Amino acid sequence: MIEALIAALILGVAVIAMFSSWSTTYKQTKNTSELSQAEEIDRAVLETAKAYGPLNLPTGTYNSSTGTGSWSGAYIPATGWTAGSTAYYNFQGTQLASSTSTGAYFSVGVVISDSGVQQGTGTTYSIQNSTLRSIVVTVTRLSDGTTILPMATNIIVGGM
Repeated sequence: MIEALIAALILGVAVIAMFSSWSTTYKQTKNTSELSQAEEIDRAVLETAKAYGPLNLPTGTYNSSTGTGSWSGAYIPATGWTAGSTAYYNFQGTQLASSTSTGAYFSVGVVISDSGVQQGTGTTYSIQNSTLRSIVVTVTRLSDGTTILPMATNIIVGGM
């Protein structure tokens, strides 16, 4: 009787360890998949920005105290570079219409920071040949707002 009780205890511990190991492996696989998909989305938006080129990207608001400009928004194929907007994607990397679309998993924002700009009227500015345009794309998990992966690049009119 004691032997059967000890055997059942050992078996119980082994089963718990097996499920714990499976759970850890599952979480690691999901995290790796999530990071991989976020990287693909980041890269696609950055490559789109490079394809547009530094002169065709939007300009935002000029800050006279720092002499820099900044724009924030998202790239949405139907509307282009849309200020103050956020793009939404499902887990497979397909862009969706809104955060309430079925399967929405990621939100994506873009910030373009410009240095070496020509001040315009008020808070406007223009891009010069020497303007450095820094583009940061950030993918965030929609369910809890956790930043998964920010990715950035710099571009300049004449190249670097």
